[in-house]
Amino acid sequence: MKSKHAIFFKQLSLSAAVLAGLLLSAPIVGQQGSALADSTSQVSSNASVNTTFTGTIYRNTPSTQSVTSPQIANGFEHSLYFQATDKSGNLQDSNYAVDPETSTPLKTIINSDNYKDLTLNFTINNNTTDDKIVNEIVCLPKYSDDSTPLVFDNDRGHSTIAPESGSQSSMALTAYIDKHEYSLDAIPAGSDWSTMDRFRVKGTLSAGQHWSIKIPLKLNITDATALDEYLYDSKWAQVVDNSYAPNSYSGPTLTTYIRIAQQDSLNGGKYLATIENNDGSFTPLPQNVEDLMPQIGANGEVIWDNLYDGSYGSGSVQGDAQTALFKKLDTVGFTGSYFYLDLQKLGAVKSANGYTLERNLQALGYDFEPDSTTNKTATSYYYRFSGVTPNITGGNGGGMGTNGIGSINLRLYKVTPVPLPAKPNNGGNGSSSSNTSTTTNTTPSTNNTWNPTTPKQTDGSTGLPNYASVKGAAVYATKAIYMYRTPNFTKHNRVAKYTKKARVNRPMFVVTGYARSNNGALRYKVRDVNKGAKTYGKTGYITANKNYVSGVYYRTLPKNKHLTVIAKKGGNAYRTASLTGKSNHYKKGARLHVKRLVKHNLTTRYQLTNGHYVTANKKFVIQGND
Repeated sequence: MKSKHAIFFKQLSLSAAVLAGLLLSAPIVGQQGSALADSTSQVSSNASVNTTFTGTIYRNTPSTQSVTSPQIANGFEHSLYFQATDKSGNLQDSNYAVDPETSTPLKTIINSDNYKDLTLNFTINNNTTDDKIVNEIVCLPKYSDDSTPLVFDNDRGHSTIAPESGSQSSMALTAYIDKHEYSLDAIPAGSDWSTMDRFRVKGTLSAGQHWSIKIPLKLNITDATALDEYLYDSKWAQVVDNSYAPNSYSGPTLTTYIRIAQQDSLNGGKYLATIENNDGSFTPLPQNVEDLMPQIGANGEVIWDNLYDGSYGSGSVQGDAQTALFKKLDTVGFTGSYFYLDLQKLGAVKSANGYTLERNLQALGYDFEPDSTTNKTATSYYYRFSGVTPNITGGNGGGMGTNGIGSINLRLYKVTPVPLPAKPNNGGNGSSSSNTSTTTNTTPSTNNTWNPTTPKQTDGSTGLPNYASVKGAAVYATKAIYMYRTPNFTKHNRVAKYTKKARVNRPMFVVTGYARSNNGALRYKVRDVNKGAKTYGKTGYITANKNYVSGVYYRTLPKNKHLTVIAKKGGNAYRTASLTGKSNHYKKGARLHVKRLVKHNLTTRYQLTNGHYVTANKKFVIQGND
């Protein structure tokens, strides 16, 4: 399949502060042009970085994180995993399903360029000395996402399922086709097996016996454009095994995730140098700036987070945090994935004139974005390989994807030009020079000692008010607000406007950091997470004033322990606090009885009196009998 290189990578970390500390001296007439005359030839300091993955199953190879062993649930040994066959007939296994209550389910990517067949494997073993009652319902990807194209493969399955040879024969197997459960001998003729979303196995498994089945799956997409869109999506297909206790619908669940994606190393193009306009569009910078841009991956600066699960956060990372993070990630990339650009590595790429990319950019009046809390160039930025068409104005018909340019839109910021000396400080010998990104701002703000990311003070304070939402939490606007490029709110710094809306439609954001304006007002650094909106993915600063912005999730129990569903399409209840194993759907207006509030990562859930869970998102439920 053709690899895309006309793709826009939406940056998820924004700050418009200017590097005031770059004011070193007055320009020297005629010096700048000669110093940059031969700067277009880039020198890579790390040409051996691995950006190719030849396997079929990807499980985050640098960290060797994997779960490929059976799991114990209800006294049985369970093995639930995907198996992919490559085009040479070799088999590889995905991560096995685990209990989300005790372990984090690890994700797996299926390499679309190298797999031929995909199968779901399920085995239960009774390794005890006692006979045990079995009641297992395995939910296929179609159960949690009815629109998924990953469905039962009629061609390989011949419109039937059956246990593997050697399985104990006395077990009863049923299939859920078109939302109805059928025994295998009662399935209506002509049924569409691609609608199968679950299967169940019941009976008594004798001591020392096992039961096993293989479910063939396929990606049911024939249109090339639709396939391309799917590969660039970040949706994970979920498989859940509900291991119920005898004669009940309660018990542990085992979960695993896969995603089919195309490998893309980002090679073959240069960064596109751009600057953001006030309306959110991007304009390619002049040719003398573009001429400085290196080839993508010139210094191993692209670090991929293919198995993103929200734990790494967004924005910039620095120092020890970056070192620890990058050990978990990879230089191999897949469509739909998130990735970091290590700007220290990128800025250190040498030009033929002996200067680094960052120093050459400074001579032309541009630089990378500074970190909002230190006023130094951020170590890395977080991007998403999204396949979204950019809104580019000006420059050669937009410039994206032309002449080998455009795979990554590199956002730069205007600074006061710092002319180059007649000769590089290192004599042009190509050795590493000092990184100007450590230059601090010589015009400190009135709050330059405030930094909520530092360790707590001896009195336990962090500099944040009690009402402030923690980093990574979701907030929404209760009144009309603007998003701004900097913590100092001015009209020309506005990024987007959000009007006051009804509760269920309030605009939502994820807090990625904090800042203070020059007059001391607290700001949230945020990412817009309103899918389908024109502002989706934008980043910037919003007020942290609790009269305008509030946490999305409830933190308390309702006084009368009643909830009302307010979402237009209603909401679901689930068997686990991780909201897996759908158990019921409640229409708008339904009144629910709750017994406790449960924390789940940075969100909360309500556990109902029947033991099942619903979200505590204020856009879906409201406390009381509304």
